[in-house]
Amino acid sequence: MTKINFEEDKLESVSNEDASTIGDLCQQLVDAETEIEALKKVLQQKQELALEIKQVKIPQWMQDKNLSQLKLNDGSSVEVKNFYGISIPKDPDGKSTAYQWLRDNNLGDLIKNEIAARFGRNEDGKALDFAKLATANGYEVQQTLKVEPMTLKATLRELHEKGAALPPEDLFKTFVGRQAKVVRKK
Repeated sequence: MTKINFEEDKLESVSNEDASTIGDLCQQLVDAETEIEALKKVLQQKQELALEIKQVKIPQWMQDKNLSQLKLNDGSSVEVKNFYGISIPKDPDGKSTAYQWLRDNNLGDLIKNEIAARFGRNEDGKALDFAKLATANGYEVQQTLKVEPMTLKATLRELHEKGAALPPEDLFKTFVGRQAKVVRKK
């Protein structure tokens, strides 16, 4: 019999067969985890390929043929539309600069300002007055500013469609491109 130390003070007797079983199970676990990591890499490669086909190859082919949508022989259809992405930096300095750009470009109403109570879009003045009033009366307040991602994305789309100046890429992470969508026949 083989002895395995399960706890410092306890020794439990385990037969050779039991030791072989736990050894096999541990090897199965290692093999499964190794296979999972390999499959994750394959999945990532497939996702990158799908993204390239969706955002580069199909839109380019359809642009070359002067098409924006078409029906395929199997009854499915493909359509290419504009795709927008935008985000505000997470670091405090970058976020502050991005918020200032929004205010300076008449988009300050996108910024939500929260101080103990919720303030909606375009209520920065009320929030600041509330914070000053609370502080003057000895209350500690926490102020949170945020912009809803979908609202910011919709604003980017509107600016792009109007041909207006887009938020600068050195302040915001922006992406404007074309993307294909295949709708399969049901």
